[in-house]
Amino acid sequence: MYGILTSEKALVDAFADAVVHYSTDDVSANKRPPLENVINTVACWGDTAAVRADPSLAAQTADTTRAEPETEGHHWGTVCPTNETYRTTLLERISTVGGVGALRLTTPGFPGTQFCRCESCERKFNASDIDDWQAWRARTITQFIRDVRSHCTDELYVTAYPDPYPGNLRGRTGLDPKELAALVDGFVVPLCSISYETTYWVESLARGFARELDALDIPLTVQLSASNVRVDRLVDVTRQISPYADSVIYGTTTDTAEVVREVIRQCADDDFQSAIVQ
Repeated sequence: MYGILTSEKALVDAFADAVVHYSTDDVSANKRPPLENVINTVACWGDTAAVRADPSLAAQTADTTRAEPETEGHHWGTVCPTNETYRTTLLERISTVGGVGALRLTTPGFPGTQFCRCESCERKFNASDIDDWQAWRARTITQFIRDVRSHCTDELYVTAYPDPYPGNLRGRTGLDPKELAALVDGFVVPLCSISYETTYWVESLARGFARELDALDIPLTVQLSASNVRVDRLVDVTRQISPYADSVIYGTTTDTAEVVREVIRQCADDDFQSAIVQ
């Protein structure tokens, strides 16, 4: 199964025969009305505009380093996942988007292993019945996604950080695939690059996630980028990961739409020929 991720409504109509992930809320705080018959995506704690307006909202480390776009290793601002006011507003937005159809969460967890050590997190951790910091973080995110699930009327997908080594996803972000298996309908893993001049890492990460999720019987979607990539290169990458992914989607703009359309055509033809042989 193939599809696209886009923020352009014209491309939703142009790729009506494919699976479409439509960006309704992104990390720059751009908001668009949700659409029917697509998978609408909502950025959760990733919100650069909110962090710019009020830096105290940002998740922070024990030495008060904030999760801001300027911080090394970060590309957007991330709000602390225990901020109750922001959480309430976020769930209200998710209820609106999730009421239209299928929903995908992006930036759904903590922004790194050292986050968050703000006063709110410390207070909530100390008041909990858990004495392990990583376990508390995982329960915090699991509870959030459980609450999201109750606001959805259709399928729910969760974006996972591209680190399939056992235990690393939980340690990095608080996302625990085993705990989330009963709550979600699939995981989406972005494996994005400009041009994909080297591809071994893409295949390795896709294979690792497939092995990690196989026992959970959870579908895996791999997201690729179409930015500055030749058709033959993107076809090659897709062929490498297809044995491990249930779906492949391509981040697509008007400028890359024809490349993506040709890649999908060639890869779908591969699938058809393979089915005939079998």
